[in-house]
Amino acid sequence: MTKILFTNTNCSWNKGSAAQVISTIKIFKRFVPDASFTLLSYCPEVDTKQSKRFNLKVVGYFSKKQRKLLLFLYHLAIALFRCALYVKLHRIGLNVSSLLNEKYLKEYVDADIIVDLSGDSFSDSEGGISLINSLGVLIGTLLKTPVIFFSQSIGPFKKWTLPLAKFCLNKADLIIVREEITKNYLKKIRVKSPVYFTTECAFVLDPAPSDHVKKILLQENIGMKKPLIGISTNAMLDDEKNDYANLMAQIIDYIIERRPNAQVVFVPHVVSMRRDGMGDDRVIDEKIYKLARNKESINLIKGDYSPEELKGIIGLCDIFIGGRMHANIAAVSSCVPTMATAWSHKYYGIMRTVGQEKYVCDFKTMNFEELRSKIDDLWDNREEIQEELKVKVEDQKRLAWYSGELVRDLLNLNNTDGKKNDQ
Repeated sequence: MTKILFTNTNCSWNKGSAAQVISTIKIFKRFVPDASFTLLSYCPEVDTKQSKRFNLKVVGYFSKKQRKLLLFLYHLAIALFRCALYVKLHRIGLNVSSLLNEKYLKEYVDADIIVDLSGDSFSDSEGGISLINSLGVLIGTLLKTPVIFFSQSIGPFKKWTLPLAKFCLNKADLIIVREEITKNYLKKIRVKSPVYFTTECAFVLDPAPSDHVKKILLQENIGMKKPLIGISTNAMLDDEKNDYANLMAQIIDYIIERRPNAQVVFVPHVVSMRRDGMGDDRVIDEKIYKLARNKESINLIKGDYSPEELKGIIGLCDIFIGGRMHANIAAVSSCVPTMATAWSHKYYGIMRTVGQEKYVCDFKTMNFEELRSKIDDLWDNREEIQEELKVKVEDQKRLAWYSGELVRDLLNLNNTDGKKNDQ
């Protein structure tokens, strides 16, 4: 049995992260048939509910009281110190296994390989938490367990976190990135670990069956009226002045007035675990809906659905406008013409892999005219784009499977050389 440990991700509230976990398991199962999977979770109560169908074991880091950011960093630092002390004392023949008696630390010890699935959070950009990710990776490297950064957009880092981040990257046995911008950035900061540019693993995610998707739409009181325009907003982009919400309301009204038969459906890709709904895409969807004039042609998905179900819904759209990258990946991998509203370099990099970089707008500078122009162009050229995507997406799927081959080869090499965490 090959024990694979996933870190810095979840399989529940963030559907992009969940799509990565599901797709990574699918890829690894093809090349490492005896693999078993464990996910170290920041929210085990929620992740456990979603993990059973994948035979994915979920282990929490700390109690709920310890999950506030500063407390979490403190406890991770203590864990790192205990691991360092364990390694030193174990080398001189002392039995100090009690230092690693925490359940999550035992998972680090037992793992044959650690797979970091940070996505884009190993950075200091908005939404990035490089310090937490670095500490999680260092625990594995101290225990001499092979570490892989898998299917990622990494950086940029600030001056004060760059040395630690670079140290962690240079300790990795393999780095697999999903777009060229990251590859060039790692070269710029002189990362010496093996770096492979393949693609985003979620290109191989399967959509839910069409009959099941139709039942969901029926439950949500959404008809099958065409044309269907899909919208994925991003709660991270909301602000006190409602600039983002107002702009999205304006562009949705324009789409509907330009195409009176069109139906718009909001597809939330992140739901919140908080009572106040902070960070929940459904909250910003509701805000935009209230600001829009043409409410009769707008549909809000209010339920909490799996990545496969959401991909099935997105695949029915004629065009898609996405503020969440994995919603866009679900769209382009379904050959749906897509325009991305970007807050990170990952949007440009990943859209470039399928030849669609021209349909990316920077949320900090985008305005009504830019959105209108690109959406009109997307609509007018949708059939040509669909044909182009059919070819590009097959290429991306082949690269996603190739990522699995790289991991298999590393595991075979490690098995040949002897497990690294044998002290």
